[in-house]
Amino acid sequence: MLTRTRTLLACAAAAAMTGTVGASAPAWAITATNQAARAKAATVTTVQDHWEQTHHGISINTTGGVETPIMTLKLPAGKWVLHADQTMVNFGPSDYGGCSIGDTSNNNLNTHRTIVGNPNTTGAMGPAPFVTVLSETAAVSLSASTTVTILCEHDDSNGATPSIDSNADLWAHRSANLVITQLP
Repeated sequence: MLTRTRTLLACAAAAAMTGTVGASAPAWAITATNQAARAKAATVTTVQDHWEQTHHGISINTTGGVETPIMTLKLPAGKWVLHADQTMVNFGPSDYGGCSIGDTSNNNLNTHRTIVGNPNTTGAMGPAPFVTVLSETAAVSLSASTTVTILCEHDDSNGATPSIDSNADLWAHRSANLVITQLP
């Protein structure tokens, strides 16, 4: 009897998902359909997107190792995929620099680094382009409203003058079914 009941409930739930249970259905099917619909409604998460973009260049602190906030975005609780893009420019001596995406509990969810600047200037750290693109992606499961921040910096106080061009962006996508796996 237990297997038959499970089968009937599974059929009723499937019918509820497709909307095929009619008025002439047996009472057990209508009850199971209503229960399946309530269960489905209770687990639905609204998909939501937030996007922010800078409209001016942002100078990074000229002191090496000092992070400069590029942008912030406040997000409600939920499971989020985060992505940011920046263009880093440096006409001073080449230096290693990078940007991080983080939140209030972890300011380094993901970081990407590069070397950028003039390799022929005194104090240069090595061969580099004057301009480079950086991107960071992370996934978070937030139990409360949280602020996501993009921070950029460079390593040495060698005269480097890095900046982030306008149109840097930060995108947050709320997902109903995000599975976060971090490998060792």
